Formats: sequence, structure tokens, C-alpha cells
Amino acid sequence: MMLHQGLPTWATLLLISTTAALTLPNYRGLRIDQSRQGVLHIAFNNPDSEINVWGEDALKGLTDIVQRLQNDTETKAILFTSDVPKYFLAHLDVLSQPLDPTISQRSVELFYSLTNLPQVTIGAVNGVARGAGNEFLLSLDMRFAVKSHSRFGQPEIATGYLPGGGAPQYLPRLIGRGRAMEYILTGKDILAEDAERMGWINKAFDSEREMKAYIDDMLKVLTLYSTRAIGLNKNAINVASRPPIANTLADSNAFSESAGRPETQKLLGDFLELTQNLSATDVELYLGESVPLLYNLSAS
Repeated sequence: MMLHQGLPTWATLLLISTTAALTLPNYRGLRIDQSRQGVLHIAFNNPDSEINVWGEDALKGLTDIVQRLQNDTETKAILFTSDVPKYFLAHLDVLSQPLDPTISQRSVELFYSLTNLPQVTIGAVNGVARGAGNEFLLSLDMRFAVKSHSRFGQPEIATGYLPGGGAPQYLPRLIGRGRAMEYILTGKDILAEDAERMGWINKAFDSEREMKAYIDDMLKVLTLYSTRAIGLNKNAINVASRPPIANTLADSNAFSESAGRPETQKLLGDFLELTQNLSATDVELYLGESVPLLYNLSAS
């Protein structure tokens, strides 16, 4: 079991309060910080993965947290970060085979529930977010990133899948049909600066300190408002911009059906070989550039 060192010091830039919005238990793979009144800070820290993959611990923990937040009127904003250097959420945990056929559907349902929360949801990224990690971010209200380490992408096509957590529905609404086609069909990465320009993320920053300061200033304003007012405005925007859950569930079903195909299983095995079983190598760090190498393995 790995313990990640050098945790971000977000709390040092937040106004400290002894009042917690709600009482939460400990969750495996999630670090909870409620030191600022009205703000719930959740940091991903998968103890079994050096690249911080999206798996059962995060899925179950966040599902429980979202249920508790639905009727909570004290929490105004939820801030998501990562404790793992260079990785926000790398992608789905595909190390355990066969894949749980329900994990895609349960992730879609969680992501949709996140959009329904009356609180503001914010992702602060300083690392890689691909596949399910990027789809998690797409379900949030706002996304911010540091230019130096942040990369986003949907590499599923390289292993014979389609993104099953919502990217084919959310991305075209954010960046347009043509650009969504480009990034989903090639599986290549997009860097934070380009992601900002296209609307994939809200804003890109030169340093983590600048990003923290910007978000902190925004939280000072957001925590002044009532949860009812925040939820009312979010609902109106959702009507205009959020894809129907039936569409994302259809993609989830197609993702699950792909898992049983022989060519998909072969490519997934090659992917695990290429990434050294999801190790923190340059292949994982620059996966968008590495995925064509899968086809060299498949041809051998």
C-alpha cells in the first residue's frame, strides 16, 4: 500500500472556521477537509495506485457524500483536488479483470447526481485527468488547471471502447462537435492552455498558487449566498446545457458491451503491458502520445 507524500496545502489559503457543514466519516481514497465554513474540500488519494486511478473506493465514497449533501444547506461549495503529484485522476482502474460491468453505469449515475447538487462543484487540477477522470471533471460546474502538469483526454478508443462516463455527451456541448470528434476519435491529450481556449476548462494558470488564490477569492463570494439560491441558478443552467441522463446511460451500456469483445480484451491486455500494470511511467504520463504504441504490440 502506497502513501503519497507532499500533500497540497489548500487549507493554508482558505479562511479557517471551526464550523463544519455536516459530519462525514472517513473514506478510503478520499481526504476530507471541512476547515472552511461552507466549503467541503475533497482530495483524491488512491492508496493502491501511484497514478490515482478512478475505482470502487472513490465511486462508493463520493456516492455516499453526494447523498448526504442533497439536503445540506450549510455547504455552499465542494472543491475537488488530488494529493497525488502529477495525477488528478488518471483513468478508470482496469487492472482488475474482468471489469465490473456495472462500474460505468454507477459512475454515470454519480456524475449526474453531482450536476444535481445545490452546491457549486469545482475541480482544481494540477495533473493528468483522462478517461473517467476527465468525465468526472466534465460533470462539475467549473474546472481550473495549472498549465505545467495538467493534461486531459479520452483514450478509450485505443482499447476498443468508447468513453462510457459521459464525455461523448458533455464534450460537444463545451467545445463543439468537430473538436469533440478530434479528441475522442484520436485519443490524444489536450493541454490546459488549449483546453481553456476551447472551453474544456474555465481557466488555466501559470502556477498552483495562482490557481488557489483565484479559487479562494471566488469561494469568498460563493459562500455568501444561500444554497437554495445557488441550486436555483444551477438548475436553470442545467436545463440549457446538461445532456439527458438517458444519453449518457446509453454510452455506458455500449462501454460495458465492448468489454466482452475479443479484440477489446486483447487491446486491454496490451495496454496493461505497455503501462507496466498502470505504473507511473512516461507512458501513463504522456498517454495521449503513447496509445498508438498499442498497435505495435498487437501486430507482434
